[in-house]
Amino acid sequence: RMDMVFEYQMLVIMTLFFLFAWVPASISKASTFGPKWVASNRDRTPLDQLPAWGARVERAYENLKSYFPGFAVAILLLGHEQRFDDYTKIAAATYVIARIIHFAAYGLGNVPFRGLSFMVGMAANV
Repeated sequence: RMDMVFEYQMLVIMTLFFLFAWVPASISKASTFGPKWVASNRDRTPLDQLPAWGARVERAYENLKSYFPGFAVAILLLGHEQRFDDYTKIAAATYVIARIIHFAAYGLGNVPFRGLSFMVGMAANV
């Protein structure tokens, strides 16, 4: 039996987080506009009509969609080139923790933690 490499475990955790991170924004939209609106075709979401937390989690999810692919590609390329080491373990774990904190801080409106966690996550991905 072979165990999954730690960096791939971090990629799986981040992927699962990514797959479900849309839920808070959808709850906000459903409670604001109703389930019929959520299930309908629409061109864009009127963020100014959402409660403040709903607009923030929507922006947090958009931010996650912008930056998650870079992490995924970095992990896959490093794995393909067999370049994993102790530094990549630390960087991958730091990125995952920072991005989850960033999402939560964004949704809660905690600007200092949001900014710090964004910078830490980006530094870990470099």
